[in-house]
Amino acid sequence: MANLFDEEQGQYLRMNALKYLEKPPEVQRVDDPFITNGSLAITYILVGTVEQYKADQGLKFQPSYVHQVFRSTNEIYGYKDLKITIHVTALGLKPYIKISYSEQTEDADDLYESFNKVYEAGFLSSEEQFLQALEEEENQEPLGDLIEEYGDFRIYKCQMATTKGFVQFKPFLQAFLLVLIDGVQYPGDENEWVYLTLYEKRQFVGLTTVFKFNIGWNKQRHRLSQMLFLPQYQRKGHGSKMLKTVYKLGLEDEKCLQITLEDPSEDFQVMRDITDSKILHEHFKDILPNKIINSIQEIGDMPKDKLFEIMKKTKLHAYQIKRAYSIYQYAFVNKKSSKLMTEFARYLLREHQKPYIRKKNILVRFEDGSSLDPKQMHLLELKEKEDRNINAEESLEEELCLFELIATKLRKDKVI
Repeated sequence: MANLFDEEQGQYLRMNALKYLEKPPEVQRVDDPFITNGSLAITYILVGTVEQYKADQGLKFQPSYVHQVFRSTNEIYGYKDLKITIHVTALGLKPYIKISYSEQTEDADDLYESFNKVYEAGFLSSEEQFLQALEEEENQEPLGDLIEEYGDFRIYKCQMATTKGFVQFKPFLQAFLLVLIDGVQYPGDENEWVYLTLYEKRQFVGLTTVFKFNIGWNKQRHRLSQMLFLPQYQRKGHGSKMLKTVYKLGLEDEKCLQITLEDPSEDFQVMRDITDSKILHEHFKDILPNKIINSIQEIGDMPKDKLFEIMKKTKLHAYQIKRAYSIYQYAFVNKKSSKLMTEFARYLLREHQKPYIRKKNILVRFEDGSSLDPKQMHLLELKEKEDRNINAEESLEEELCLFELIATKLRKDKVI
């Protein structure tokens, strides 16, 4: 994701990480050397040329999630000193898997069977095949239409029916979704799916998927479904660039009525808040205060006519527009007044509970948790998440902390 708060954000992320990490993870269990941490045993290496491969160079990273490939515990059973290296062509993402270990038990996990789940189109079985694939890609360019570029980075737009070669490329692309996004669901084959790939020159960097829902009257709703970047490119500003590109495509599409997001993570929501706040600043100028807010009477909902005007111009959801407006209001609130801050917190709670209460009424029929198909299970998980927001008093301090960090970023960038 984008570099949200520079050092301030780094401190925020480190504080949250300390809640979950008591000691560094180990590759192998101390009590059983035949049990391996899959995330640490596997190394991906993106290679652009034959020379890079022979010099043992390339972009190296380890997967974030392998419980979707191996066991739910992220562990691999039956191998001692296990090391898995997956070389991947930087342009076409074709994999070559090398596995080494010192000992193996009789009941060891079948590694190649697991990798067959990841790479539905198969993987290269020899070094010769991998070198040949690298040579073939030397004169090729990324698939799709070039729609945006900044510095050495380029964003390409691909669709199943219109992008030549994308049907063959998609299985290799979605393999990264499986190991970099928790609980991922693969995009379908419908042409309503839009794939935005990000490359640095000819090396794959990231992916964003958007689905176009038909909602009648020859209109569509664009929903940003997934966004990922390779670890070395996270928090470098690429998330904001991608998000703005999604907005641009929606604004240019006459059929698009609204642009929404699918259940964003906390990190993504913060990046989205900053990006949207910057975009919406021009629209808020005539209704934002130009002085410190000293009373709760100066805080209020956005006028409905203004809200509808901004929705029409930006195609953003009303909730996200009002959220950005609340962030700006918070930026001007006199924080030295504990009474005013308490009243503002109550206002924030009331305003942000509204959509969650509506969702709760829709999802409550799945509350018993019985006989749920995957879609219903996802809805139940959403309900549990939204219920936590309804009882938001306990998390309000964290929400205000995020508002403060976002307001600090907006001041640093001289937006306010």
